[in-house]
Amino acid sequence: MRGWRSAGVLVLAVALVGTRVLASGGPPPMPHYVQSTPQDAAERAALADGRIGIVKVDAGDALLYLDWRALNGLTIGPAATRALTNPCCGSRPDRTMMDWVAARRAVAGAQPDVFYIATEREGPDYTAIPTCFDDAFATATATLNDRVRRYGAGSAAVRAWLAGQDAVFEACSKPGVTLPALPADAPAWLRADRAYQLAALALYDGRYGDAASRFAGIVRDAGSPWARTGLYLEARAILRGALATPDPAGFAGAHAAINRLAAAPAGTFGRGEVGRMRQILEYHEHPAQLLARLGGQLGERAPIPDIAAALRDYMTLADKATARPEEADWIRTLQSRKREEALVHAAARWAATHKSAWLVAALTLAQSGDASAPALARAAEAVAPDDPAWLTARYHAIRLTLASTDPAITRASVERVLARQDLALSDRNIFTAVRAQFATSLADFAQAMLRSPYCEPGSATCVEAIWPGGEGLVGRLPSGRFVGFGAESRAIIDRLPLAERIALAADIAIPRELRLDLALTGYGRAVQLQDHVAIDRLATLLTTLLPQLAPDWRRIVRTAPGADKQFAEAFVMAKIPSIRVDLTDYARPVGTVPQFAGYWVDWLVIPRGRATAAVRFPLAGAYDVGFYDVPSDDQQEPIDLTCLSHCGPGGFPLRLPGFAVAGLPRAQAERRYFVFGGAGPNPRLAHSLWGDMLAYVRAHPGDPRSPEALYRLIRVARWGGNHDHLGKRAFHLLHDRYPRSVWTRRSPYYYD
Repeated sequence: MRGWRSAGVLVLAVALVGTRVLASGGPPPMPHYVQSTPQDAAERAALADGRIGIVKVDAGDALLYLDWRALNGLTIGPAATRALTNPCCGSRPDRTMMDWVAARRAVAGAQPDVFYIATEREGPDYTAIPTCFDDAFATATATLNDRVRRYGAGSAAVRAWLAGQDAVFEACSKPGVTLPALPADAPAWLRADRAYQLAALALYDGRYGDAASRFAGIVRDAGSPWARTGLYLEARAILRGALATPDPAGFAGAHAAINRLAAAPAGTFGRGEVGRMRQILEYHEHPAQLLARLGGQLGERAPIPDIAAALRDYMTLADKATARPEEADWIRTLQSRKREEALVHAAARWAATHKSAWLVAALTLAQSGDASAPALARAAEAVAPDDPAWLTARYHAIRLTLASTDPAITRASVERVLARQDLALSDRNIFTAVRAQFATSLADFAQAMLRSPYCEPGSATCVEAIWPGGEGLVGRLPSGRFVGFGAESRAIIDRLPLAERIALAADIAIPRELRLDLALTGYGRAVQLQDHVAIDRLATLLTTLLPQLAPDWRRIVRTAPGADKQFAEAFVMAKIPSIRVDLTDYARPVGTVPQFAGYWVDWLVIPRGRATAAVRFPLAGAYDVGFYDVPSDDQQEPIDLTCLSHCGPGGFPLRLPGFAVAGLPRAQAERRYFVFGGAGPNPRLAHSLWGDMLAYVRAHPGDPRSPEALYRLIRVARWGGNHDHLGKRAFHLLHDRYPRSVWTRRSPYYYD
């Protein structure tokens, strides 16, 4: 052990035994409370029925087009909903690729380390060009399963087939791939399959003339199992070639190939794609004509078939047109990054057309300080409840009149919306967030501060897919429903004085997990305030909320104020690396004590009565994007903590409820004592909590907690503050005084 000590400074993973540290060093990601796309069958059914809720500007072209249809009295229906809430025009082949990867493992001698197949080739200017789609993997999987069933998984011919198909899929991302030669005695079925593989390889490799010739040859081979697909694939290869090098001759050849496919008997493979292939040619040969035709079709009362592909072409052509058609103009106006210009345009279109869609656009783009905002808010108030624009109009009318409307009137308006039973989860969360900001008391706020996150079906914790289970500031009600703090609720809670945070932590109507979050962040505040009454109250709560440390909490409560109590308080903080004073950068401890994740902060304590500097609250944006920052409130940018920027550039500024405003002076006075690592008020007056802990251990060699305390201080010094070589001093004291302790064996290194 002495030999290890001479190394001085080492940074090795073994030093982290017993502690799971977050690689990112930050708080856990937050669950989703507002989504721009329908997430389940109920939300898709509502959309199909024309109930669009609040228009979300980041929903994408397809969903905004459906919003346009609803706002203009056009039907949507299940088919259009399915088509436009799924990826357009072919999906990424992840699922079918995994099916292929699993199927190929059944072949004896198959290369075992194939886990993923790249499906894109590098394009110009750092772009990627999709080459292989899900149908290719689905066809290959079905063919392989058939060949294994017919000829056996151990057949040499099947292995040769698989080697050829592996090479074909390698060509999805790499040029110049060649297929391995077939054995001289290859059976006829394998030779027919190899002809198809060679044609597919030529297609992926961009050798379109060669691919077309090979597919045409397959058509002529009546014995080939692929003969029925050859006519379509020949036309597809010729079409690709015409698009790759556009000229009249190439387009003429593509038209001829498509016409041959169209003239084939009904039921011919790929014959249903003729219309789509002709539209592709029209897109390149007669774009203005196609734009006009698609505009007429997309404006029909009932959705057209193949609506996803039609909309994609329509929007692409509209972006290139001198003057955009109205549907595309509306979508691009909502998406514009030049808010003021877009607002002027939307307001002018509203004035000219009186279409509710243009009122929605103007409302979405408006901010309360805009000259047009009062008139737009009045127009929003006049929207009828049965109008698809009503919910959007209600939200923006409230947003634009926050400062000028009696809070009681706003609160009543929001409650009328929340009384509806047809709100999508996102829209209910948005209006509940508004309601929380108009709470009349702490008890009223406690009933409005929770949101229902989107959870995977059967999820045990709701957020385990994005973070280890239990974190993410989500809890579970007795009914089993998951709830969590919304962004605006966390911002309000972090601006409350300690006594009110403790009251929330003691509220048994709040899920236990969320009470733990409130109690732990309150505990961090109480320690920095040296408020031992609050510490005892919180430690009593935490005995049941965080029972992994129950003996430590009980010891704090029964220890009288003084050095012994301060050590007990710091000792428990050394076991919880993610404890903070604010929810914005806090992560919930999960599992056993050695599994508690996170990194420590450099806790500093200011003597009572010595704090004089300006107060600093967390940046409001931290509650949205998950970062922590400390500019004062008057320096922060406008942040939308209500709709989380999904509802447009006209943000919803954080509004503190009246009871929170009343408590703000107390919260500000307390915050003057919150100091971390030299940041904050008067750090020169502060003393290190960790330094005090080391001094106590040095003065109490017989305390049975001392070896563990030194072990933890070594890790604190590595991850959370190393005042005056704290880690080195703790390391030497541990090894010199307690050479046989288990905590010494777990600490072969220190960090400096």
